[in-house]
Amino acid sequence: MRRTVKPYLAFVFPGVASLAALIPLVQTPGSTPTALTELQIASMEPVRQASLLDPLRKAANAVGAVGEGNKQLVFAGLRIDGPRNVLHVYLTDPSRAPEFIAAAHGIDPGLDAVEITIEKARHTLRELHEARDELLAEDAAHSLPYKIQSVAVDFEHSVLNVAVDTPAVARKDTGRAAKSLRVPLKFIQGESISSASWAATKWHDRAPFIAGDVLTDGSFYCSAGLPAVRKSSNRPVLITAGHCFARGKRVYTGAGVTPRLGKYYGGLNGKLGNYVGTVSSAAVAEDYDAEQLIGADNNADESDSAGYKPITGIAHSYNGDYVCQNGAASFFMQQGTVCGIKVINSDIIYKMDNGWTARGAEGTRLPKSRWAAAHGDSGSMVFSVNGSTRQARGVVSALTSPYQTHAGSFLFWTDAIEIFDRFGLKLNPVT
Repeated sequence: MRRTVKPYLAFVFPGVASLAALIPLVQTPGSTPTALTELQIASMEPVRQASLLDPLRKAANAVGAVGEGNKQLVFAGLRIDGPRNVLHVYLTDPSRAPEFIAAAHGIDPGLDAVEITIEKARHTLRELHEARDELLAEDAAHSLPYKIQSVAVDFEHSVLNVAVDTPAVARKDTGRAAKSLRVPLKFIQGESISSASWAATKWHDRAPFIAGDVLTDGSFYCSAGLPAVRKSSNRPVLITAGHCFARGKRVYTGAGVTPRLGKYYGGLNGKLGNYVGTVSSAAVAEDYDAEQLIGADNNADESDSAGYKPITGIAHSYNGDYVCQNGAASFFMQQGTVCGIKVINSDIIYKMDNGWTARGAEGTRLPKSRWAAAHGDSGSMVFSVNGSTRQARGVVSALTSPYQTHAGSFLFWTDAIEIFDRFGLKLNPVT
């Protein structure tokens, strides 16, 4: 459980109204208005949730862009605080806040509608990344007395949260590691992180293919994630999880009888439907658990619980935000499109049980929900809802316990912007 960091300096851009004045509060007759709780926000219908969070999301994108360009100087991270309608920005030198926020305001004048609180951080994002990379290099060289399963950058407390197989052994090594890395380490018990590549998404489709379509090579089932085109040639490319299909495999939609709702795992018949694309030998990025299917046309839409919705942009995910995923297994197991997934680690490197190490984000389900993702949701699109449209955030990669049959309570996904940059792609402009 994260503790709340008290603000070091509250900074609101000159002339800016607090967002709290713009957001509906919860009020009962005769009571004093109170802010919405995290559970209330997470449980909202996605369109209403988006109307609440979109100003904070847009501000986070602008601040994040400035931070990425200057992370070697003062930037550590940021967190969306929906209940308080505040964007928390973590800087190692809070006196630099006015120029930092002014630069973000130049990217998005809409920052005027958002209250920003500056928090003091001990380490920059660059320092945290360098320490993480050094630690993972030691792990790769088998020079540590424990095995690392994931490393999450906790910029709020300026530490690395390291999930390992034997925390007690790791803690005995903390002194040496911390002295070497110059960044505190917090060791926690790790869980096996399983790639979610079993089932499919909506069963039958034909070109143009969209996010959420079933994908199969006759043996394995996954979901389509990001409809894209190459920047150089506008050739259509469909992105799914890299662990789904081997290089050279031809990939299709499902065929035959559509699995019954609630009986999905017993309905996978190995039949091949319409040709979607082929995984080329150079089209896989293991560190982002992503692969390109090169073949038929696609459109920038996603197959939702009922009908298709257009995808109009891509963005990073930040702590405190909420996202959805449209995986097939969840749909056929009568969970529909799973929303209310809270972003708890926006910057985590994790090891899957297939031996791959990937970088992405982590989220968790609502307290009363059965799961965040199920085996078979791999490759599906993670997104936020913006009214009747969608903003792509990434590709479903893995899940972990506590489990509900084939499903896990924690979801890992890789970042859409970073995947597109790696492959030289852009979102398909056609919806």
